[in-house]
Amino acid sequence: MNISSIIIRAKTQDWSKLLEMIGKVEYVEVALDDEAKGVVIAIIQAPSTHEDIDSLKQLSKIKGVVSADMHLTYSDEEFRGCEVNMQEIAELIDTQPVEQMKYSGDVQNLLKP
Repeated sequence: MNISSIIIRAKTQDWSKLLEMIGKVEYVEVALDDEAKGVVIAIIQAPSTHEDIDSLKQLSKIKGVVSADMHLTYSDEEFRGCEVNMQEIAELIDTQPVEQMKYSGDVQNLLKP
């Protein structure tokens, strides 16, 4: 299960139609909206990361949407079967060169075609 919060900036013309279109994207729910500021906060609750990203891509293609950016995300897929050994992590941080460390928390890596 993935749960993500999305900040959508949009043009304010035909606001109710925009909210309707956002609500039609699979796994998406509008949590808050402020027409005066042209901002919508949406929640994506999808079964997998792939579907989560697909919903985000669909949001960004809606007419009137200026930007749709993932703010926070949680994926239980990443933690399934995961055991954290803090001693091993500390040793890696202390001994592994920065150039060899891989950061995989950037959603932009998943958005690339």
